[in-house]
Amino acid sequence: MDVPNLSRQPYRRPPLLRATDPQRMNWLWRLVCELAELRPADVVEALHAAQIPVDLARARSWVVSDRDDGFFPISIAELERNVRALLALREVMRENQALLALAGGAEASADMAADAAPAVEPVTETA
Repeated sequence: MDVPNLSRQPYRRPPLLRATDPQRMNWLWRLVCELAELRPADVVEALHAAQIPVDLARARSWVVSDRDDGFFPISIAELERNVRALLALREVMRENQALLALAGGAEASADMAADAAPAVEPVTETA
């Protein structure tokens, strides 16, 4: 089977298959959440970390069908803000993990050094 070299072919934009309303981007937000395996609680955590007030009901309302009673439209501005908040929280979590790993490594090194040190008998005076 002959596989074409796709890096050498010209890029083509896909056609717009739907009318896009920037005030109703829930379909795109659902795709983002599905791809990143995000739950509404994850979104709330990220938004709260960015000091953005939101409740779990609102975060859920962005991922349900527009036929659902709990549906609330998400705008392109909200979608971008949510993605940026999620990225910022992910970066902070990575930095914290790195710091914990360094701290854990330092503690482990100190523990290993203490375990490896020869036992010293206490000096007692004899009369």
